[in-house]
Amino acid sequence: MTKKIMISENAVFTELEASNKEEALKKMSEAFSENGFVNEGYYESILDREEKAPTGIEAYDYGIAIPHTDPKFVNKDSLGIAVLKEPVIFNNMVNAKETIEVKVIFLLGLSESTKHLNILRQIMELIKEQGVLKKMVAMDQNELYYYLQKHLKSE
Repeated sequence: MTKKIMISENAVFTELEASNKEEALKKMSEAFSENGFVNEGYYESILDREEKAPTGIEAYDYGIAIPHTDPKFVNKDSLGIAVLKEPVIFNNMVNAKETIEVKVIFLLGLSESTKHLNILRQIMELIKEQGVLKKMVAMDQNELYYYLQKHLKSE
């Protein structure tokens, strides 16, 4: 049986306004907190990890980022997504000195590190086709929510 990862509807953002990655991640983290998916320190630890190991990726149509952190901050496996109104700067996963203008953020809250790889693989799989991100960026909140529900599994 495939277990579904929790995609909370209020952690799916379209046209999210944020002046930088900190603000974007704060809004997304708060949605997780409100649902009780993550505990105290989650947001700080996301920023901390982003400093040490950036998660910006140059994808086909847009830059994306897949921030995640230590499982100890997670109560329930969860995934959030934000399509930003204007891109924000993240550092490149491959070369931390380079920056990427990120338009779509996939925020992960996962209780075991093995799940990270699984979800990362699925996200990469999903966005590797040209045009998929363009399609996602154009969706409204509801469409985006159901699209992710359909395409991402936790196991």
